[in-house]
Amino acid sequence: MTAPVDLTPKATANHTPLVDTSLLPADDDGARATHRVYEHLIGMWAPGVIEAAQDLGVFATLTEGPATAAGLAETLGTDLRATRVLLDGLHAYDIVGRERGGDGQAVYTLPASLRGVFAPDGLYSLAGKITHDRNVAWQAWRHLADNVRGGARGEHGGQQVNQISEEDYTSLARGINFWAPPVVSVLADALRERGWGDDTEAALLDVGCGTGIYSHLLLQAFPQLTARGLDAPRITAIAAEQAERLGVSERFSPFTADFWNDDWGNGTDLALFVNIFHLQTPESAHELLLKTAKGLDEGGLIAIVDHIVDEEAGSGNVQNRFFRLFAASMLATGGGDAYTVHDYDQWLADAGLRRVALLDTPMHRVLLAGR
Repeated sequence: MTAPVDLTPKATANHTPLVDTSLLPADDDGARATHRVYEHLIGMWAPGVIEAAQDLGVFATLTEGPATAAGLAETLGTDLRATRVLLDGLHAYDIVGRERGGDGQAVYTLPASLRGVFAPDGLYSLAGKITHDRNVAWQAWRHLADNVRGGARGEHGGQQVNQISEEDYTSLARGINFWAPPVVSVLADALRERGWGDDTEAALLDVGCGTGIYSHLLLQAFPQLTARGLDAPRITAIAAEQAERLGVSERFSPFTADFWNDDWGNGTDLALFVNIFHLQTPESAHELLLKTAKGLDEGGLIAIVDHIVDEEAGSGNVQNRFFRLFAASMLATGGGDAYTVHDYDQWLADAGLRRVALLDTPMHRVLLAGR
């Protein structure tokens, strides 16, 4: 017998509850169900107010200190009442603080913990993610139904990899650095369990390196490690600049190549793929692992950091829930998927490799594989 669905609106990882469930009739499942779905539908309010505030310069101004709605409106050249409404919306989402001042006006503050989140030059800023939403995601979600009808296929009818413009990719790459520290911490511990240490001399290949943040943090963790970062020219320039910023530029070498047709070289001890496989079709994912295995050194490893569904964990698993929603975002923006552990095991086997570890990290799993 299937367990009944819990229809009570509740706090989740991505929102503060907006429905006082104590006010709902206890014996009316229809009312509870409607309120639960409505809460999902108004989820768009959160990025709406946050991204508008970023566009207007609200966060940059509040970084300089607390301000009233009147003060912000004067600084930003915005309408007073509308500015107050926006600030109160941000407060409802726990983005800004709000206290009544001595003169009766509300004073708004940006918590110190959030200042780097919105700073364009912050190492773990979300400013690039916001730009990506503005340029790509908002419009893409409007056409999800079309992609479900057609399967997000290319002009010749086949499934397509998820591709965005280099400009949009640049913004997004800068906007997801924040994922790296906990992932690298787990990956580094796994490598240490396999014998890596401060004196381990190894060569890392970071395929589709983006800003290079994962390579850079691994280089900090392993002093004798060297890394090559493969990506498009304007992206490798960002990675080189960030390597200098993090003090690892002498051991990080950015290089550009045709992702599919050029030789990546041999002697790789660790091939790293971060958020690459969810962009692929099953066929291109299979091809990637075949190509990578050819350049892998004896005893080398492949580390895949991605939104990997583990069926054994169950459909209610928090990780799996996020990964399946992430797959929907891939469908909205043009293709890709959140592939399962079973999918990866099959591709690995065809490449003469096998999975040796599967590790949970925030919003990702790390799959380690070797010969």
